[in-house]
Amino acid sequence: MTTSNAPDLQIEGLTDLPVSDCHAIEKTLTALLAGFSTRNADQLAGVYADDADWVNAFGSVKRGPTEIVEYLRGLFADANFEAGRLVAPPQSRLRRLSDDIVLVSTRLEIRDQGLVGGGVIARRDNHSLRALQRQHDKSWKIVSEMYMDARSDLSYAGHS
Repeated sequence: MTTSNAPDLQIEGLTDLPVSDCHAIEKTLTALLAGFSTRNADQLAGVYADDADWVNAFGSVKRGPTEIVEYLRGLFADANFEAGRLVAPPQSRLRRLSDDIVLVSTRLEIRDQGLVGGGVIARRDNHSLRALQRQHDKSWKIVSEMYMDARSDLSYAGHS
């Protein structure tokens, strides 16, 4: 997934907001995307609110920007994570909940991420949900972020 340039940020629904909010939200999400794409945790400074919570697809739970960014710094340096390759640009959709809160859902596909002890995850169909909130300074920061992977095994016969 490493690239010298982050993929273009494309978010369905972003332009439905006032221009100043669009720019502020885009700034936060562009920094997030750039940090992940270039594996540079320093680019995540200012992305997370002071009381943010974060849960990844493997169940790791972190709270606050310092804890989140330090975890991501370690993750970005990990060879197993580094081995993963983004198949296509992320697909995102914004949903406005109020004047001060939006949700951004994103789907992306990753191939060949390494596993501890050997082997690879051939394909990760990854979904994330972020709640962003307008701050007092008019910036928008992530207050909650959760990742999950779609699974192919079934526990419910009616699953589609």
